[in-house]
Amino acid sequence: MVSILLTVLKIIGIAILVILGLLIMLLLFVLFVPVRYRAKGDYHDNHFATDMRVTWLLHAASFKAEYCIGQVFHMRLKIFGITVYDNLKTTGKKFKNKKRKSTKNKSGDVGEIQAASFEDTSESENEVPQSGFMENYDEKEFAPAQNLSANTDENQFDSEKETHKWHFLRIIKIIFRNFVNFFKNIKFTFQKIYDTIVRIKDNIKYYLELLQLDSTKQAVTVCRKQLGWVFKKISPKKFRINLHLGFEDPAVMGEVLAVWGMFYPMHQGNIDIQPEFDQSVIEGSFFLKGCISVFVFVKVACVLYFDKNLKLLIRHLKRNKI
Repeated sequence: MVSILLTVLKIIGIAILVILGLLIMLLLFVLFVPVRYRAKGDYHDNHFATDMRVTWLLHAASFKAEYCIGQVFHMRLKIFGITVYDNLKTTGKKFKNKKRKSTKNKSGDVGEIQAASFEDTSESENEVPQSGFMENYDEKEFAPAQNLSANTDENQFDSEKETHKWHFLRIIKIIFRNFVNFFKNIKFTFQKIYDTIVRIKDNIKYYLELLQLDSTKQAVTVCRKQLGWVFKKISPKKFRINLHLGFEDPAVMGEVLAVWGMFYPMHQGNIDIQPEFDQSVIEGSFFLKGCISVFVFVKVACVLYFDKNLKLLIRHLKRNKI
């Protein structure tokens, strides 16, 4: 019995170790296997076309995007060769579903219109014309009403005088109240502006003193170094840009070539310019290729998180007690 229990525990332990090993291997793949990207584009004769591809782990996961002027932007995601997302297919399905719904709604509306027209015709047939309702009209019944109208006119005239007086007094009261409130608002506005200026002045003084601290300078240096390292890692390893540029003014083209020559140590001839000095032309093509690793971002996040100077700077910015 004990041997059976030990073998069961042994199998369970081996299964747990295998699962942990697979999880660790997957974590290492995610951290250290880079995501590779490639993009190219071409612009000639007012026609632009571009293509971008992103792959990971020997094309286990791949993403492709294509765009051309006059065509629909196409995106497609594949995992282990199986298409998971394709915007053209999804839009086609949505269009078919909308078309089916519209046909159903139209058929229902036609049935409702026919039923409503049938009810209207049935009601019009059942209606009976009414006439002769003024035949028994007697003028004597309305004679006392004329005397009452004269008395009511006099009472209305008196009441209108009183209401006019009351409205006039009310308008004077409202004008006086608005006049007093106007000066009160002016005083309040100037006080608010003064308080705002004082608060802005204190904030400027506080942040200037904060920038002069040694801890703040060291935190800014660490952030600058880490961002520069990230930019270096994610920048394309290979790139090529071919440009066909031209301007009607030769001086403008000369300035562009001067700037291009100044940045030669950075691009090292990977940016090629074919100049035109007599006409305005903008054409060209580009190609770039690189990779991005998740480990780069994890390392930068850890360095910034455990940096004491950066924590102190954040605490100062929040104005908490140290």
